[in-house]
Amino acid sequence: MATPNNLTPTNCTWWPISALESDAAKPVEAPDALEAASPAHWPKESLVLYHWTQSFSSQKVRLVIAEKGLACEERDVSLPQSEHKEPWFMRLNLGEEVPVIIHRDNIISDYDQIIDYVERTFTGEHVVALMPEVGSPQHARVLHYRELLGALPMDAYTHGCILHPELTTDSMIPKYATAEIRRQKCEPWLCGCAFTLADVLLGATLHRLKFLGLSKKYWEDGSRPNLQSFFERVQKRLAFRKVLGDIHTTLLSAVIPNAFRLVKRKPPSFFGASFLMGSLGGMGYFAYWYLKKKYI
Repeated sequence: MATPNNLTPTNCTWWPISALESDAAKPVEAPDALEAASPAHWPKESLVLYHWTQSFSSQKVRLVIAEKGLACEERDVSLPQSEHKEPWFMRLNLGEEVPVIIHRDNIISDYDQIIDYVERTFTGEHVVALMPEVGSPQHARVLHYRELLGALPMDAYTHGCILHPELTTDSMIPKYATAEIRRQKCEPWLCGCAFTLADVLLGATLHRLKFLGLSKKYWEDGSRPNLQSFFERVQKRLAFRKVLGDIHTTLLSAVIPNAFRLVKRKPPSFFGASFLMGSLGGMGYFAYWYLKKKYI
């Protein structure tokens, strides 16, 4: 879990060198530039996200940032290589968890607080608002879905499906997430005509369940056409394609970059490196065709 001090000032002596090394030569932007109305005017280094591509919490935060059209520098923290346990990252979050976001003089290490911070901080005429106006019926509905989807044990789904496939025999998603969709006739999204945070969270949840191989059992069998239609539409959104990519190459997007980083960190001999790269390429090729044959 994230440490109690989830909002931390960055102007302190223990600030990690790795977090600043690529920004050392960049001039500090004036406060007025950070408050420009257009996202294109925000300096890239003003928002830095430490994440791992396969972290469910990281995916939700990245989707929120992408949907709002914010400029963000993403820095990958490899969980398989235990980079989240290295001293430089623990200085960011003693809880050893991603995501962690840095903005101006703040470090935020709880993904719910990151979402709230981003939604509260980045506003304006040219910035998409994912939370409806406070006090409106849509606002209450978004909060309702956020609570329901946040209570789903996605870690249990993920690790259970990987280690114990026989346990994946039930899901709370159809009960929680489809009741309102089934009642809606003309509204394209969960809480009305506008795409909100509720849709981001449900879309990320369905993507994870499909990645785990549960989609055909719970909605792609034709029993829940509205849920299937929702997922098909949310997959077509630019932010989802940018952050999550093709569902069939999700695993490869995590394995191959980590393999190259491992080789870079501990370079083998020339023959060993050539053999390793060839093996990875072959495994990636056969894995792609296996997933394509299985899911398409």
